Amino acid sequence: VFPDYPFSRKMYYTLQLFTLESGDRFYEKGMQPLWVTLTFNLARFLAVATLVVTIVLAILSVLKYKFFMLKVRWMKGHTILCGLGGIGDAFAESFTNKSKLVIIEMDTTNENISRLKKEGAVIIEANALDTEILRKVDIPKADCLLALTGNDFDNLTIINNSLELIKEYKKKIGEGKNPPRVSLIANIDSRNLKAAITEEWQNRPDCLECDLKTSLHNFYAAAIVLLEKRKSSVADADLETRFGTLKSILLNYDPVRVNCGIDIKNIQLFNINQLAGRYIFLNYPPDRFSRINQPSDKAMKILFLGFSNIGEELLKQCIQNCYYINKKNTKITLISFDGNTIKERIRSKYKNISKLIDLNIINHNPHHLTFNLLDEYDIRNPEVIYISSGEDRYQASYSSKARELFGDAVPVIRPFYRKNILCNTEICGKTFSFNIFTKVSGRDYIVDEILDKRAATVHNRWIKQAVMDYVNKVNLCLSDNKKIPEPKHTLAPWHLLDEEVREDNRSVVDHINIKLRSVFPEKVLGFFVDPGAVKIDFGFLDDDSRVDQLAEIEHRRWMANKFICGWVYDENRDDSQKKHDCLKDYNELPEETKEYDRQQVKETPDIISLM
Repeated sequence: VFPDYPFSRKMYYTLQLFTLESGDRFYEKGMQPLWVTLTFNLARFLAVATLVVTIVLAILSVLKYKFFMLKVRWMKGHTILCGLGGIGDAFAESFTNKSKLVIIEMDTTNENISRLKKEGAVIIEANALDTEILRKVDIPKADCLLALTGNDFDNLTIINNSLELIKEYKKKIGEGKNPPRVSLIANIDSRNLKAAITEEWQNRPDCLECDLKTSLHNFYAAAIVLLEKRKSSVADADLETRFGTLKSILLNYDPVRVNCGIDIKNIQLFNINQLAGRYIFLNYPPDRFSRINQPSDKAMKILFLGFSNIGEELLKQCIQNCYYINKKNTKITLISFDGNTIKERIRSKYKNISKLIDLNIINHNPHHLTFNLLDEYDIRNPEVIYISSGEDRYQASYSSKARELFGDAVPVIRPFYRKNILCNTEICGKTFSFNIFTKVSGRDYIVDEILDKRAATVHNRWIKQAVMDYVNKVNLCLSDNKKIPEPKHTLAPWHLLDEEVREDNRSVVDHINIKLRSVFPEKVLGFFVDPGAVKIDFGFLDDDSRVDQLAEIEHRRWMANKFICGWVYDENRDDSQKKHDCLKDYNELPEETKEYDRQQVKETPDIISLM
């Protein structure tokens, strides 16, 4: 209409359309054609309509967000998920009632957001590190909050911010009312960071409120004063009464009803790689495919192709638990293109483990393995092959290479990290394929801690007896006028234990399966993961020779856990320097220590009944 006008003037007239002013009055070429009049009239009204619609949509958007956040604020018993990466997506997918799931995800391009919205999940596209966002999702009224962002320090920051909000809520409702019970859960990929944070939190003021630690401290302090008074023949009825009261409290201690600082008690730190390693070992252990029931059976041979974080955890599981009734060292071969680096890393972390496991790490690309190399490295006929690279493409290609070299007779375990067509059939012949994050990212593993609950049960059983033993020992010292021993640091609730002690309890539970499978041939007792779910004849516990065999492999399991944690043998035991006088062959142990191992084997039915 105005071909000769400069662009700036055209733009100015166009903007005037939104005020109904621009149009035919600027037509300067004689009589205005009808099409020009219609065009300008349509443009004027459409411009205003567009402006009105935009304003209305903006207002509705604000109102929708306000209503949306108000709906979230009124939710109770909901689950808050921070982060929608691989682990977060697997958790969200397995979550049954999506209407109770609130997801905070800052990546608006995440392909899973639209799908989860359609399924009923509440999606907040924001940064979970923002305290105001956390305040709006009403954490104190939630069932649990999961920090699964993929960054350890971000996850810890979210947990810390959540703790502060819970404290604010406690002040608001008043100290006299019951505090909220919301689980704060975070994935920490670094084992060292997880252990350091756990140790630091153990020394927080919250932990001083722990009833067991408080009672033990007061009991120990009262016993010291009482011993001095008795030595001086000074009677103190009040002290005697207080000592008796503390003694009664300890003897009636119930670890299930532990009372501790709510902040620290509500925190659960987990390592997804550790969960994955335990899942693979429990469901696909070497003795699932090759039972060892006799002392004359050959040594177990295990082959790892590739190496990753999950592969390292699985290797650790094998080092901790692969001890069988044949008393032969399990032979583990690991082949990876960065084998030399892995070898130095494993040697520095797991010193002295060569006394129990024959570990051979080979610096070679698994893609380039040949039949001649199998003979050179003596790795023909393994009982099981674990594919443990860090990428799905290598998981597929390494397993293909394994089939080429070893045929179809050897079981191949290949976990994948993403959903793909190869995961559709979990068992194909002797190839076992599955999405590992789908397996271990559900509520039962992360929130309910199904694996750790079994280990915690074992610890609770032990701690009741250990507290009674400590009380009796103190009484004996008072009677004999001897020095009062300090309570062991292991006399603590599960959530306040060092990671080393937790690992030992986990290994105790996991190794029960191996002991039982060592006793029964496969046709008598098939493969199982949960011993409580199968019918077991414990008549073998009446056979002293069989009990002694199981006690020996229990001792080797215990030694492995100590070696992994950096302990060494020394005639003079010193726990502070990780020196232990029992880190030697079972046959060299004193009879008292052997009997302790035998007793643990005999208590297997009781332990299983508690799990």
